Amino acid sequence: MTHLVMTRAKVAPDYRDTAISNLKQVKKISESHGAKLVRIAAQTSGSHVGSLMMLQIFDNMADVESVYDEFSKAPIYSETMQSGKFDISHRALLKIHLELGKPSSSDNLKYLILTNGTAETPELDAITKFADVLLSNGAVTARYGSFVAGDQANGKTHLFGATYTSLSAMQTAYEAVMQNDAASALYKVVSVQRRQILRLLD
Repeated sequence: MTHLVMTRAKVAPDYRDTAISNLKQVKKISESHGAKLVRIAAQTSGSHVGSLMMLQIFDNMADVESVYDEFSKAPIYSETMQSGKFDISHRALLKIHLELGKPSSSDNLKYLILTNGTAETPELDAITKFADVLLSNGAVTARYGSFVAGDQANGKTHLFGATYTSLSAMQTAYEAVMQNDAASALYKVVSVQRRQILRLLD
């Protein structure tokens, strides 16, 4: 069962470059101790513009524990947390239901679009059809999961994420969705709460 740990931090402007450099080192620690994929991104829309995010994918909770145990011993992690300029404002754990698409070595993924929605159940059929349209029209990968820990872990809040090589590709994908009955079918069963654009940094 795949899990996502999503961490957001507010960063002082004069510490931003240092924070990104430090997070890239933290990413290497995470990947070498159990994470199967780690992304670092900057939020470019919504009420947390400028915040940095780290998204870590794990195959199991034992690997999550292993990575965070290692973080507690890593000097670069302590240095960043104790800088006074890096403030973790949000951390959530999600159970991933769907992982679709595979980037090729030539893909230069630049953007991650995260969409929060609520539904009584995960509505996997509707989400899969929606994701298939996006992946056929510009999206490179897509993942979908439900919050199981954190502020939004109420049993009804879910998160859909898709990666793109450009904002033009994202526009093409969503225009295709709006012309397809997959969108109308999805919006009948899922209430979209917010959609945010993140710029992938590593």
